[in-house]
Amino acid sequence: MNAPYLTKTTRRSTLQWFAAATLGAAIPPYALAGTVKRVMFEGASKGYGTDPDLNQPVVPWIRVMTPYQLQLTAVLSDLILPGSEHAPTPSALGIPDFVDEWISAPYPQQRADRRTILDGLKRIDVEARRRWERSLLEIDDQQRQDIIAPIARKSANANVTGQNTFFSRLRFLVLGGYYTTPAGFKDIGYVGNVPIARYPPVTEEERKILEDKLSRLGLSRP
Repeated sequence: MNAPYLTKTTRRSTLQWFAAATLGAAIPPYALAGTVKRVMFEGASKGYGTDPDLNQPVVPWIRVMTPYQLQLTAVLSDLILPGSEHAPTPSALGIPDFVDEWISAPYPQQRADRRTILDGLKRIDVEARRRWERSLLEIDDQQRQDIIAPIARKSANANVTGQNTFFSRLRFLVLGGYYTTPAGFKDIGYVGNVPIARYPPVTEEERKILEDKLSRLGLSRP
């Protein structure tokens, strides 16, 4: 069994990831603008409105994942995006906390993902018990891969359903959270908005590529 997963992030951090992932998900503005009033009628937790204060966050919802569900999420996150010598695993960065924050929010997309993620975690754990009479946390990585690999292949299909939808959404959240962290930026070579002394000159190889492209278009470099 893996070591117990311990929360590694603050609510401020997970809210910042939440905001970034929401933009990446291209959720239409009206989905958030009218949500507070709508969820009040549904008897659910209130949203934080359209202008949250990330410097002094007051989050009006509680996280819904149990410690066991967080542990399952940590294991699957690290299978989706294994760590390397230069990049830590998602669980080391607290990505399961971000997934928990996301599915705990009362907005329509997050409420839908809550059912998808929690049901999917349960089904995968049940499958591990069916095959080996042990939980997903008690089997080894190869056995976990035996369960996950077919689901991952099918989730690549545009028309995903059921368990494939679960894996597709979990993968989206893991990657979305991971690549909004400093470690994720570093892994893809993104340096962000930093000052530079000067722009590097065009190399000879780049010049030849440009001239070739211009020639193909019937143009010439001035």
